[in-house]
Amino acid sequence: MRPAFKNKISALALAGLMLGIAAGLQAAPRTTPARPGGSTARPAPSSVLRIEGVEYVEADEFGKTLGLKAAWVKTGERLVLKNETMRIELENDSRELEVNGVRVFMGEAARLRKRELYISKIDAERLLRPLVRPGQGGPPVPPLRVIALDPGHGGKDPGKENTRLRVNEKTFTLDVCARLEKLLTQRGYKVVLTRNRDVFVGLGDRAEKATRAGADLFVSVHFNSVASEVARVSGSETYTMTPQYQRSTSDNQREGIDGIANPGNVNDHWNILLGYHVQRSLLAELKTFDRGLKRGRLAVLRLATCPAVLVEAGYLSNDVETKKIATSAYRQQIAESIADGIMAYAAALANARK
Repeated sequence: MRPAFKNKISALALAGLMLGIAAGLQAAPRTTPARPGGSTARPAPSSVLRIEGVEYVEADEFGKTLGLKAAWVKTGERLVLKNETMRIELENDSRELEVNGVRVFMGEAARLRKRELYISKIDAERLLRPLVRPGQGGPPVPPLRVIALDPGHGGKDPGKENTRLRVNEKTFTLDVCARLEKLLTQRGYKVVLTRNRDVFVGLGDRAEKATRAGADLFVSVHFNSVASEVARVSGSETYTMTPQYQRSTSDNQREGIDGIANPGNVNDHWNILLGYHVQRSLLAELKTFDRGLKRGRLAVLRLATCPAVLVEAGYLSNDVETKKIATSAYRQQIAESIADGIMAYAAALANARK
């Protein structure tokens, strides 16, 4: 399950965030990213509308700046932007889109105005551009030598438990990360773990350990759970940090915390690229239900100073899925799928450096 720190942040936590790192529980000094729609390698579209207080750009026009052609699947409802390697399908009044078949959640719903479909300017610049043109208009291409793995929970915090099958989250996350460590080490990366045994590690300490180790990538591994409809809910999802000025996927309304800049926002461009490749790999190899690439201001993502994702590999509340997760063979598959997602991300970085 995701860490207990949800999207709601208390006034005390906000004050601590603004003061910087202290005792491993506060964030690194905040860097305020440029407001969306800043300088890019190619000109931004000129047609900007303000809808319900949010700046929107025409999807067709923005797609052209990325080399994408637009075509209606159903006029006024579903629009496709595509080229030889990328197919993005948008739907009017929906925050969901599909990128090469992978569910991805935007911060704002697409809107139809004057027979044209519009997407928010932040989603255009902080989601579509990084996926279609990695490196264009973003921060410098990051290195990828040191990878921090974060097995969720531990010690006094068991995470989610399936009492019927007598298993818990903390045991599985540690096992998956141990397997993933071996795979990544074999591929030439230096790997550090936020914990390598059954001990409790605070949320702030996890990101701090990665920063001290000079990590270029941070992957937090978890398993999910629901309280109702347990037999129906299953699948895999991946979280990246919510961009500044946007709502997280689970939020239906905007809140004051949306405008706060967090350390994790410095890497918005690379976060979404990493998340996409990891989620795509999970789906391709595990054949799980696609619960989507989502956004969240989770503590380890907020405080990470390098590109970061949080993976929810499956649901321990679902007995069928739990029985798979309880096998060493399936946990090896989870580790291999995450490793392959990281390799795909590494290849995208290499192309962006050319």
